[in-house]
Amino acid sequence: MTTCSRRSILALAAGGLLLGAGCGDFGALAYFLMPEQRLDAKMKHLASEDKEKDSKVVILTWGGLETRAEFIHADRQLSEMLAQQLRKLAEDGKEKITIVPARKVEEFKNEHPNWRGMDLTEIGRRFGADYVVYLEINSLSLYEKGSLNTLLRGRISLNVTLADVKKPDDTPAQEPFSCVYPGDAPGALPADNDATKAQFRQKFLGHVARQLSYYFSRYPRGERYRMD
Repeated sequence: MTTCSRRSILALAAGGLLLGAGCGDFGALAYFLMPEQRLDAKMKHLASEDKEKDSKVVILTWGGLETRAEFIHADRQLSEMLAQQLRKLAEDGKEKITIVPARKVEEFKNEHPNWRGMDLTEIGRRFGADYVVYLEINSLSLYEKGSLNTLLRGRISLNVTLADVKKPDDTPAQEPFSCVYPGDAPGALPADNDATKAQFRQKFLGHVARQLSYYFSRYPRGERYRMD
């Protein structure tokens, strides 16, 4: 089939959809025929659009939540999930980004117990990075309030800080972040057993990571309404 033939078929198909949909649904039809619009990053788009250049990012997370069993390594898991989301968004946008592996970041934190007192741009230079993302978790919960730990509803509050390593004299950008998952009442889920709790924690942190990725990458408009 020739290119002209394909175009003719597509044009006829679109025309048929228009006739069937009616004028009132033209906007909805145009939405489905056009590529999905991508919204700007909420803080700064980090991936490189230059095919000859890469953008390197360090993700640091601190929570101080290790005393509760359900939160062991939650900070590291959140870092890894955020890295996955940023890589996927960069790939979808045909951009380049490199995230320093969480293992190397954890090694650095273990070797420098006072790392939270260090300048973020200095930490970034030690990794040869362009940007440093720092997530400081203020509160984190898996259970619905007042349920005596029988219902699951994730809540998190944290501060998001972004440092541009190439601009050490600039004050790092900061934004508060909070999230409830699932957000719609009565969406809390029964905390039946440890396996259910572990699966819920995975989904909850994955949702948080996706929401945080919007701070550092352009993302499809429809993404901000997803809750799974």
